[in-house]
Amino acid sequence: MATQQRGLRTRLREELYTYCVFCFALSALPALALSYVVVRISNHFWLKLLSSKHPSLEFIRTNTVRTLLDTHRNQGIINVLLCIKGTLNVDEIKHEITQHVIDRRDDQGELMFPRLRHLLVSSWGNYAWDANAPFRLENHFIVSNGVYRGRPVSDNNIQEYVSDVISKYFPNEQPPWQYIIIPCVSAEPKYYILARVHHLLLTGKKSLNIGDFLLVEQLPANRIIEQREYHQRSPLAKLFPAPSAIPELWEKVNESLSNIWNEFICEYDPTESPETLKTLPGVFHVAGMVMMSATNALREVTKKRFIDRDHKPTTVTALLSAVYRECRKRDLTVPKILISPLVTIDPRKWPRKIFGATYSATQMMLKLPTIIRDEVVAINDLRTTGRVKKTNTFTWRYGDIGQLCMKATGEALRAMSELYKAPAYFWTDTVRSDDGKRHMLQTVSLCGRKVTSWSRPVPRAGMERAARALGVSSTDIALFAATEALRSFFEQTQADIPDSVFITARAASEDFLYTFAEGNGKNYKKSQTGGMVCLSLPVGATPRRIAAVVQEACERQGTLAAAWAAQARCGALTRSVPSPLARLTMNVLSRKYAVSYAEINTPADTTQRTTLWGQTVDFVVYWRPPQANISMSLTVMQYADTVRLTVMTDARLSPSHAIPAQRWPVVVEKLVSKIDQEIARITAQAQLPLEYIPPKKPSKEDLEPSHEEIPSPSTSRPTEIVSRPGTSSTLVPPRPVSVSPPPIRKNATEE
Repeated sequence: MATQQRGLRTRLREELYTYCVFCFALSALPALALSYVVVRISNHFWLKLLSSKHPSLEFIRTNTVRTLLDTHRNQGIINVLLCIKGTLNVDEIKHEITQHVIDRRDDQGELMFPRLRHLLVSSWGNYAWDANAPFRLENHFIVSNGVYRGRPVSDNNIQEYVSDVISKYFPNEQPPWQYIIIPCVSAEPKYYILARVHHLLLTGKKSLNIGDFLLVEQLPANRIIEQREYHQRSPLAKLFPAPSAIPELWEKVNESLSNIWNEFICEYDPTESPETLKTLPGVFHVAGMVMMSATNALREVTKKRFIDRDHKPTTVTALLSAVYRECRKRDLTVPKILISPLVTIDPRKWPRKIFGATYSATQMMLKLPTIIRDEVVAINDLRTTGRVKKTNTFTWRYGDIGQLCMKATGEALRAMSELYKAPAYFWTDTVRSDDGKRHMLQTVSLCGRKVTSWSRPVPRAGMERAARALGVSSTDIALFAATEALRSFFEQTQADIPDSVFITARAASEDFLYTFAEGNGKNYKKSQTGGMVCLSLPVGATPRRIAAVVQEACERQGTLAAAWAAQARCGALTRSVPSPLARLTMNVLSRKYAVSYAEINTPADTTQRTTLWGQTVDFVVYWRPPQANISMSLTVMQYADTVRLTVMTDARLSPSHAIPAQRWPVVVEKLVSKIDQEIARITAQAQLPLEYIPPKKPSKEDLEPSHEEIPSPSTSRPTEIVSRPGTSSTLVPPRPVSVSPPPIRKNATEE
């Protein structure tokens, strides 16, 4: 009884806390709306003043999170490394990048990416493009001499060479991008390409995508990927599931309204049915023609303005002139409008209308019992079988829309519930979760320069096999290995090992990297931009414990992820909050969440990519630059049938920055090996009769994992264990492939 009272008090306390935080957030909305108006107006006049002082500069009007956090020492530079198989042909690569990127032109004959020739400058805290700076391709298309510290660049020192190149800033007098070709000495012919791009070249008008620099062949849009049986989608890729019923209902309503409008036009528009001109129009007919004329005029004006961007703003006079032209097309004159009331109330039509109304009412009264019976039967059929046989009922006509309305209402109520709980979840997960303890990554003094490393490849099939055996996703396996790698980092640097590490996590598809900006590439890339969640990952936990933490965070922070996606796609937050306040908030939060985690996911059974000049890309390495107070950025790259971890840290953490990349594949391979051994043992035991398996009770040492080894999967979620006599395994054996049924064994819970 006391436990129930405590549980009730806890729930009441949580509900009261959620209500208070929601009321506070709701009361802040008017201030946020006022802030949005003030920020937009002040930015407009401030940029107008700067443009008048510097007419030769084109100031950037859209602020992103990276723009707010950019400093001279800590710049947001995107780095991507390609390892390409084959013999190096510099002229061929130079021709492709010149034709596809540098000199590429649009339909009007203008440069598609003119920012590549412009110099990025700063004036009074605002970035601007200087088109008058000289541009030479040789300053950006660089062919390395292939020598690093007196030795040829090879697989042994390529990481140190690339890290040394990335640690250097861009020259101030040149556009902020580089395309570096790195020859490599190896048994098989291959070379590397390092693309370095400032993030402002990837945002705004006439910007390009990262894929334009990678020059990788585009896959057909209608390709079909056969997903493996055990393939699981990353939980970070489905943070805010898109509603299904609401868009479908909206489409149905639009379709119905479009059909009604077309029927109305066919019946009453003189341009579609000239028979209507044989009689004088009544009041309702005149009103319909005026509405059709106004609609067509508005559509014409909007279309003209959309085609001609430099068209002058539409005035009321121009709109009225367009309406008058449409009325003249329908022979709608002022005398017809004035006489239309007399046509409507013509007494000669009254007897026929009265007789028709009386006949219709009598017919309806006689058919009403049959109609009610048919409707009841149709509703019962719809409820039991989901189909309606009687096609003359309203249920058959509007049953689908009614069901969609119910589903859409349910989705709307769930969305409102999420919005109600979102402020409390955000405050609890980001602010109240802080225990006050700080680890090395949160307290290190950052210098701004970056160093990088990457791990050796890990087979993707092994990670997915281990994920299926443990009942988790490959993302949870990667995060588990990342926490173990961070623990090794703290141990090697002789720092205190924290109980948990606060990280921000997100995921993106491979199209984020490889899609070209031409056509609808920019909008498609924005649509693929997902949200972000804040995680508190316990160090030394099992993969199932990591999976539980990730699942809880994804369920609680769906609104936060949606808000972050809205910011990435349209700048919703930076347009509403003053820049100093947004910058201060980001710096405070990034001091706590000092580790950034990202995933680049690819569909299963994909093959290696090919460059535009026909050579195969062996692997791709992508680094997200940590900014503000983030000291380490981890990215899990899925490419073809392999997975890698890339690490980018502040230069103050060098040379220990390579420890996570070295430790991560070791942890994954040990976990996969241990799980494969357990699966093999269970499979071998499943082939023997039950009486030949010697009984064995698990000892205490078998159940307690060692701190030096990878935690056993049996240390969490015991309710999901499927064990057999004579074993202490927690893995579920694979499905039998033989035709005969497997031998019957008792469950461990029956003993």
